Amino acid sequence: LVNDLPAVWRATNYTLTKADRPEMTLEEFRAKFSLPFDEFYDRVAPGIPLGQLEEWYKESFAGEQKEIEPLPHAHEFFDFCRQRGLRTFLLSTIHPDHYQAQSERIHFEFEREYVRVMDKRAKIHDILAENQLEPETTVFIGDMQHDIETAHAGGIRSCSVLTGFNTLAQLRLSNPDLVVEHLGELQELLDANSMHLPNGAA
Repeated sequence: LVNDLPAVWRATNYTLTKADRPEMTLEEFRAKFSLPFDEFYDRVAPGIPLGQLEEWYKESFAGEQKEIEPLPHAHEFFDFCRQRGLRTFLLSTIHPDHYQAQSERIHFEFEREYVRVMDKRAKIHDILAENQLEPETTVFIGDMQHDIETAHAGGIRSCSVLTGFNTLAQLRLSNPDLVVEHLGELQELLDANSMHLPNGAA
């Protein structure tokens, strides 16, 4: 829902510099970054405690996140969901401090928020059960392979958007049910298909 890729990339490069590791271009970062992020840092900065890496990351991200803005169509899509009576939940790895700071500027009214979830695949069943969500009528929308893998783990459908971290080629490796350029396209498809997710990835 927000364009945090530039901020995360710059904060990650700050962290890598602190760790005496080489910085990445944006293209390299998109190719290498993955969730859970502890596994990512095990690859790019092995031997350094995750707590130290997070401390460095937060030093940079506190300032970087002030530049984060909503993605195009995000507010319109959220309003569309509310008007159609769709239940919306947030499942994110974001740190609670960062989420609170961003929410003060950019607000979306979720029914429930799950933040600081390191591995979404391990949490999805709890979320479905806690909120009495039927897998056949639940869709996970995300911009990373990990999001699609989470949907598979939960037995729910998945929709990839191309406005975030992973490229189309990366996302297709995880076999999403649908790929859209942006949330505006997803809104149009839902509206045209009586609020059902179309079959077949784009």
